[in-house]
Amino acid sequence: MPYTPPLIEKSEVVPKGPWEYAMNVLAVHAFGDSEEISNEIGFETDGELWFYFAEIISRSPNFPELNYETPQLVQYNEAAVFVKVFVKDKSFAYCPFMYVDNDLSLVRGLLVGFPKKIANIAITKRHPLIQQSKMGANACRAGYRLLKAIVEVEKESSSVPFDKFGPWLLRRYFEPLNIDQQLIFKFEAKYGRIESGKAEIEVVGGLNDKLDAFKPEKVKSGYYYETLLKAKGVETADF
Repeated sequence: MPYTPPLIEKSEVVPKGPWEYAMNVLAVHAFGDSEEISNEIGFETDGELWFYFAEIISRSPNFPELNYETPQLVQYNEAAVFVKVFVKDKSFAYCPFMYVDNDLSLVRGLLVGFPKKIANIAITKRHPLIQQSKMGANACRAGYRLLKAIVEVEKESSSVPFDKFGPWLLRRYFEPLNIDQQLIFKFEAKYGRIESGKAEIEVVGGLNDKLDAFKPEKVKSGYYYETLLKAKGVETADF
């Protein structure tokens, strides 16, 4: 039986996993107004933010042909906002907004609680034969800009601050189905090259994307890195 509709073999929008994701990520580490953010998302926070734009190659061993027969189905761009939140004296990475440009990724994310929407996302591509330290990315939806970032890398780094936010906390919410669950997204990650430097981030939003609360008051740094993320499923949060 197919994993998701359409219920015809080899036609489902999301084939069965486990999925893995190879990512080139441009990210900005920042701080916003903790009170305003907390009022918007309903969690305690110190205002620490992580914005990222990523070029992603996803793969499932249950349908490997997608990667060489129809690569446009499993290769996509993504942009997201994460907030460091605190629940019962533990910190978590909570995602209030995420955008993708691919329907497979959209539905796959919604199934486990990622708040995904379709958007147009552009990210500077790097090439080993072009010397380039300054890169940018932007995301737009319905004719308005959502996010724009510029990162100028200056040095190699051993880690990214996002790892210190804590486990990824998701809320799977479908009001028509009476589903409202707090979930922890389980995964394994390893890193390739990590570079850091100066950054700037512009948070705009629009009529159907209320991003005002996440506008940074302070930008700490920017990052460009390679990572491989292997999804291990979700579990119900114990709170």
